[in-house]
Amino acid sequence: MEYWVRVVLTDKEELVYNNVVRHTISDDMEILEIDTPKEVIIIPMRQVKYMSCDAGIFQKKA
Repeated sequence: MEYWVRVVLTDKEELVYNNVVRHTISDDMEILEIDTPKEVIIIPMRQVKYMSCDAGIFQKKA
């Protein structure tokens, strides 16, 4: 399943990826990794102001 992720950086630059397969934050909370079918994007968390993603990726409770 592919979904969108939006990342706003501390310098107010906005990154939007519409074909994300997975996004994770490293165990030490230092790196945001965004995986798409064609590339892997690595962003240091100290540069991230906030991020959002498609709520459809979360399972609905019955």
